[in-house]
Formats: sequence, structure tokens, C-alpha cells
Amino acid sequence: MTESPVGSEYARTRDIVAAAVVLLVLTAVLVIVLVQAWPPAPKVAPDGRTEIPARTTTVELLGWSPTLSRETSLFVIVMAAGALGSAVHVLRSFYWYVGNRALRRSWLMMYLLLPFVGALLGLIVYLVLRGGLTSPAGGASDINPYGITAIAALVGLFSRETSEKLRSVFSTLLASAPPGRDQALAPRITAIEPAGGPVGTAVAVHGTGLASATAVRFGAAESRISDATDTLIRTAVPPGATTGPPVVTTPAGRVTGPEPFTVE
Repeated sequence: MTESPVGSEYARTRDIVAAAVVLLVLTAVLVIVLVQAWPPAPKVAPDGRTEIPARTTTVELLGWSPTLSRETSLFVIVMAAGALGSAVHVLRSFYWYVGNRALRRSWLMMYLLLPFVGALLGLIVYLVLRGGLTSPAGGASDINPYGITAIAALVGLFSRETSEKLRSVFSTLLASAPPGRDQALAPRITAIEPAGGPVGTAVAVHGTGLASATAVRFGAAESRISDATDTLIRTAVPPGATTGPPVVTTPAGRVTGPEPFTVE
């Protein structure tokens, strides 16, 4: 299978600046929406009784002042929190790649779309919880906004893990999809970044089918994996490493890198 050359070059300075501005503006807007749409808390009356909170919330956003019911405001804060959690993940990954001078242009689209994925996943998980499919839930007035906001933010922050968990939970209820070309990709390494460095250097291994990798070997030395997805493994050069193609260990077997890694 030939790898597409689209977006394979490194991101240029203007690409990095533009993406950073968009991500920071998006994060600021999400925080503002989250604060503005937060449902009012119940108040204590002079006689000590708890008053019923207001049923509507007015949002002030760039001259737009919609009035939201409590039910609608819960939907808004769940989606904003999910997107905000994904934005945290995006910003952490973004500065890691920029700092290591390993950001490729093909990743920019993922960075821009991931907050929207987090918002939708947060909404789906909220609907699952409200529908009582995994746990009982009451009406809108019984929902703790802090609790569902925290769940939605964590869902956005760990979107891949959330998708896998939802798949495992509902795989017993739904029929398994037939295997297709986009499933069960054979492990393959396409690039190692950087191409060399001393012990302790952060290394990114690019390829396909790498999510189940358990270790990376640099000669006879084995390093631990700090993060693994289908297309990326993050690790570091371990003590005792020697120059040579890195070898990734997976349940399907060992995969050797296309180029040697030079240990300085």
C-alpha cells in the first residue's frame, strides 16, 4: 500500500501560527460559552428554605442574547465541555510536536476537527446517561451540572478511549460489523522522528496498526511506550540503546522501522 504524499511535508511557520491562533480563540470561546450557559444555582430564601432555581438562562455572546431553558443549557454546557476537553488534548499534542520540530501538515486538520468530535462524544455520553442505558437519571432539575460537565470534559480529553469503551459496552447488544479495509490494519512503520539522538530523546514512531504496541526496542534495549494510537507511538531512547532500525513489538508480531535510528 502506497502512502499518500498529501500533507506529508512539515508544517511551515505560518501554518503553526495560524493553527495556534485558531486553537486559542476556539478555547477562549468555549470557556465563555461554558460560563455563560451555566444554569443558575438554587438560592436560599430568608426563611431558610431552598428556592427553585430560575428555569431559563440568558447567554451574552458577541451581541447575541439567546434565552435558554435549563434543559437546553445542559446540552450546551455538555457540548462545550466535551470540546474543551478535546482542546486540552489538542494543545498538549500541538506544543509537543512543535517543540520537537516534528509537526506535519497532515495533522493540522485533526487538530481543528478534534474539538468537534469531543463535543459530539460528550453529547452522546450525556444522552446515554440521561436515557438510563448505563445508570438511572432524573429530570433536568435533578442533574448536577458540575458532574455532567466533568464527565463531558473527560470524554473529550480521552475521546479515543471513550469510543473504545462505548464499543465494548454496546457490542453485546449490536451485531458486529463485517471487517472492512479500514479495520484491523497490519502493523507498519512509515517514519521515525527524529532520525537520531542521545539517550532520553523523545521519539515519535509513525505508521498504521500501532495501537496495541507494547514496547519499542533500540537494539537490545527496550523502551516503554508513553502513548500509542493506530498511527503514532511516543517513546524515548532507553539506556543501552544502539544504532539500528527500531523494532515495535505488537500482539501481531514485531515490526521493524524503515530507517536506522542513530544513537549519539
